[in-house]
Amino acid sequence: MNPTVSILVPIYKVSDYIEKCAESLFKQTFEDIEYIFVNDDTPDDSVEKLEAVIKCFPARKDKVTILHHQANQGLAAARNTALDAAKGAYIAVVDSDDYIEPDMIEVMYKKAIEANADIVVSDMIMEYPNRTEILEDYLSTDDNEHFSDIIRNEQSHSFLCDKLVRRDLYLLPECRVPQGLDYYEDRHVMSRLYYFANIIVKVNRAFYHYVHYNSLAITKNKTRMHFENVVTFWNSFEDFLKEHNEYEKYKHLLALPKAQSKVRLMIDTNTASLRSEYADIFAHEELICIKSFRRGERLMMWLVRNRHFNMAQWFHDILKWKNKKHNK
Repeated sequence: MNPTVSILVPIYKVSDYIEKCAESLFKQTFEDIEYIFVNDDTPDDSVEKLEAVIKCFPARKDKVTILHHQANQGLAAARNTALDAAKGAYIAVVDSDDYIEPDMIEVMYKKAIEANADIVVSDMIMEYPNRTEILEDYLSTDDNEHFSDIIRNEQSHSFLCDKLVRRDLYLLPECRVPQGLDYYEDRHVMSRLYYFANIIVKVNRAFYHYVHYNSLAITKNKTRMHFENVVTFWNSFEDFLKEHNEYEKYKHLLALPKAQSKVRLMIDTNTASLRSEYADIFAHEELICIKSFRRGERLMMWLVRNRHFNMAQWFHDILKWKNKKHNK
């Protein structure tokens, strides 16, 4: 008999976090769970630490599968490998440097069954070095607004990890993560899941602890990969809308999130040369949305637009220093 819920966990360079993550998964109050871990050729002892935790939960041992990539293929490939192996009616995705509340799966699955939902949304607990914050994931009471809200990605967030999703949706070809899309992969998948879902509901509780103090996390410094993935995402999403004859309906929503993508890249990258190389992406969207940016964002974009890349790097360093001081 197939399990009710599959929890998918990619593993790469999480030695300091995997034990807490795994313990939170195995301590779930819901019993009928299969656990699929994908070792993406991690060079550290993450897998050994995971195996040690598994031994402490003999009742879960037979429900755990560890799959191994012979070479590092990236987050997208690891998630696809896990999806190919999953058999649960519903899918939960957990990053291996995060952890979850013990009743997360039980509460969200109960909600899914009650509503016959394709997607169940919850809130998140953002764990910073010096504080904890609750991030609410908004779900409109108007079903017709769900897709628009996920495009905006403002109050409705494109995280996969705070959602329980019917496996049949994940198996749609358009809802798979494209190989090589290791940044914005959540946004790629979630926008399509929201498009195809018939029933989306919300549990007004925070279960998922999103860890912001992993210095090795892929979202920290923005590299060439991040710039390329952002461009790939937006090109792909526009193609998706056109293929489904939805582009004219939703194109007015695209300018601001595209401009925000560029702002985030320009502020977060440590590399002045990348600001120079990608200075002109989404230039039209940037200009029409500039008044929506905060003061620091407007200054960064003015520096980039006017090719003051050395000053932009200096401004980046100041922001980085202030953020580091704030989080001590």
